[in-house]
Amino acid sequence: MPGKLLIVDSIATNRIVLKVRLSAAFYEVFQASDAHEAKALLEQSRPDLVLINGHLTDCDSLEFCAQIRKLVGFAHVPIVLLVAKPDRAYRIKALKAGVTDVLVRPLDDLVLLARLRSLIRTHASAEEHKLRESTNQVLGLAEQVEPFQSQARILLAAPDAQTSVRWKAHLRPMVPFHLATQLLGEAMGAVRQMEVPDVFVIAVNENNPDLALRLLAEIRAGKSTRHSGILVVLAEEHRRLLADALDLGANDVMTEGFDPEEMALRLSTLVQQKRLADRLRDNVQTGLQAAVTDPLTGLFNRRYALPHLERISKQAVHLKRHFAVFLVDLDHFKAVNDQYGHAAGDAVLAETARRMRENLRPVDLVARIGGEEFLVALPDISAEDAQAFASRLCRLMRERPVSLKGDESSIPVTMSIGATLGGACRTDLTVDRLISEADRALYDAKLHGRDQVRFCEMPQ
Repeated sequence: MPGKLLIVDSIATNRIVLKVRLSAAFYEVFQASDAHEAKALLEQSRPDLVLINGHLTDCDSLEFCAQIRKLVGFAHVPIVLLVAKPDRAYRIKALKAGVTDVLVRPLDDLVLLARLRSLIRTHASAEEHKLRESTNQVLGLAEQVEPFQSQARILLAAPDAQTSVRWKAHLRPMVPFHLATQLLGEAMGAVRQMEVPDVFVIAVNENNPDLALRLLAEIRAGKSTRHSGILVVLAEEHRRLLADALDLGANDVMTEGFDPEEMALRLSTLVQQKRLADRLRDNVQTGLQAAVTDPLTGLFNRRYALPHLERISKQAVHLKRHFAVFLVDLDHFKAVNDQYGHAAGDAVLAETARRMRENLRPVDLVARIGGEEFLVALPDISAEDAQAFASRLCRLMRERPVSLKGDESSIPVTMSIGATLGGACRTDLTVDRLISEADRALYDAKLHGRDQVRFCEMPQ
């Protein structure tokens, strides 16, 4: 499921037509006819994004957006206003009120879906970092002191020097950031060597519009720049590039050319998002490595896995989604140690961890919790997809023996997996109960011949 959306619109026809279009793109869509009804749905459905008509019958739309921002857990949820006609003054006012973007009806499906994908992708990434940080806090590993932050760096990449100079002159009195400029063509060659900006501003070249997209792709592909914010500036005649820019990784797009006040507002938001993501990412990395990482495999250990699984469970219940829990055990592992030695056994464990890590999603949890036993948790997944994931892990071990470095021999290894589902389908079960179920299913897999997946209980 791509995500949950809440449509707030006093005109029933608007709501129904938009719901049909978004449901066809596999979004889970909720509807509210006014602000009062929307407030109840916000708490119940916990949407990933809110779409609001610019004119509501019971409340000023911008006032309602401000109210949403004050709700617990909604400070950073994307809010998109839908308006009947372009209005620069209203757009500026909306951005100042905390609205993420303003889209003009009639909505082009290609543009709308690309914008939603971009916003939900950014929000989901931030939520995942927050989830992991909350686990660190419970473990006493999160850094509580706010580190010193240097002045944010903005790079203006424009097609010509005159544009760069003009933009910089207009922006300088409006933002507290360090502004640097570079020609688009030069930025293409220097993106991997330059001092990494917090945000890139990329202006589309009228004569060579694809150059901006190539630069965008280069930024997202670079190890040092992939976490930078990207704001793309388009003129009206290049709106066809909007969807491409968003899908290539732009965080935001200005569709009516350069406007210093609007750009200042959007840059402030992007810098805040970048700083928050950096802080959360750093806290996760520095807090976990020594205390909660298994030194042999590089996976999380039991100390991290169990509290994080608790949070996955609570989030799944809250969002009314499913998650899967696997217990994975290598078959006949004692025989590997006895026949090949403990160094070979360590190599098998490390290779098993590598294969699992590379074939699971970034949001999934994989941990070593015993000698040859692993715990895997997969948030937001159906029973069928969980079965497919588990079967693939078994096949990855079965079909490719583990090669030993400096030795021509290889070790055939298989694994058994016990699995169960929790979350919305079974809200009464604790994490301990789910692990016990997965353990019984693992025993069942061993009893019936090993090298297989057994589910303890499928949802009704």
